[in-house]
Amino acid sequence: MVRALLLLALVASASAFTAPAMGGLKLRSSSTAMTMKAEGPMAAVPAKLAKAAAIAAATLPSAVFAEGTGEVLGIDDTRLIVPILLIPVICFILFAGFSAEQDNTDFFDTYDQRRK
Repeated sequence: MVRALLLLALVASASAFTAPAMGGLKLRSSSTAMTMKAEGPMAAVPAKLAKAAAIAAATLPSAVFAEGTGEVLGIDDTRLIVPILLIPVICFILFAGFSAEQDNTDFFDTYDQRRK
C-alpha cells in the first residue's frame, strides 16, 4: 500500500515537469510597435505643472513609510514606542561596555612590511 502511494506521488510530481502546450500561441503581434514620442494634450506640459508633480512625488515616501497605519514607522500603539527605543539603546550600552574591555591592538600589526 505504501509503495503504491509512493508511486502515485512520484507520477503526480513528475507531471509538473512536462512542457507546456503551445497550441494557438502567436509569436508576433499584429499591432504596431509602441513609440516614446509625446503626442496629444500632455505633449507641452508647463514647467509649473512639472514642478508640482515633482514635489508631490517627493512627499509620497512619508505616506509609504507609514505602512498603512498613518503613523510614523507604522507604530499604531503607544506601547510599541518603548521596545522600539529601548532595545537599541540597551544593545548600544552593552556593546559600548564590551568594546571598552577589548584591547585595541591591531591584528595585522604583527605583519612584517619588509617581507614580500
